[in-house]
Amino acid sequence: MKNNSLQARYPFYRLSLFGVTYASVPRPAMVAWWSAAFPGFGHFIINQYARGILLTLTEIAINRLCRLNDAIVFTFCGRFDDARYVLQEKWVFGYIVIYLFAIWDSSRSARLQGSLRSLSRFERQPLSRMLIHPLEVQYIERKNPRTGLFYSLLFPGLGQLYNQRFCLAFYIMFWWWTYIGMSNVFGATIELLYGSAARSTTMLSAHWLMFMPSALGGAAYHAYRGTIEQNKLFREEQHMHLEKKYGRSEIEIFAESG
Repeated sequence: MKNNSLQARYPFYRLSLFGVTYASVPRPAMVAWWSAAFPGFGHFIINQYARGILLTLTEIAINRLCRLNDAIVFTFCGRFDDARYVLQEKWVFGYIVIYLFAIWDSSRSARLQGSLRSLSRFERQPLSRMLIHPLEVQYIERKNPRTGLFYSLLFPGLGQLYNQRFCLAFYIMFWWWTYIGMSNVFGATIELLYGSAARSTTMLSAHWLMFMPSALGGAAYHAYRGTIEQNKLFREEQHMHLEKKYGRSEIEIFAESG
């Protein structure tokens, strides 16, 4: 069966095997902020997953090569000579260019998607409520944003799984496990609970630990906002269905009393 949204000039929604994809309308400033927190996260918010994955991988790789996180930790500790020593200048310029591009491109794309989404409302495109595939059953439903937020805070990626963004969910979960393993955060926490603060600090890898707050916050925000956006799609599909079925009905539910 043909997807009617593909025939529209300004398609804004698609239900596929991989989940629900739609043109998002966030505030460009918020998108830019998340790109600054972790390059690629701003693109995830506006559902540009290929760019987001490329930029997050680039951030992890180049950050590691230039040892930026290590330099930041030394700077916060007042060890400026150590920060200058560990920083690899030959990678810093490329990092800065990609970092600024991620902020600019995500903000620009957010503004453009908002404009295109406004134009799509004039086309009154029909929305598909459900898709049955041999590998998966996909549908849009009303969900609780706080549930998506809770599961993302419990373990990043579960909120995306709740929102049926399967590929992104497993991508985030994979990297969260990587951050946990490379930073030794669980082992350090156990040592801290045993009262060995010095050993706990020694076990931690500051470079990988620095990624974790942004990853946790970005996944939680994406899941929370994604649930709200899908609820809007649910209401819009329901409104169009009821309008099509009962829009010309002459039945008066609240009749005026004589």
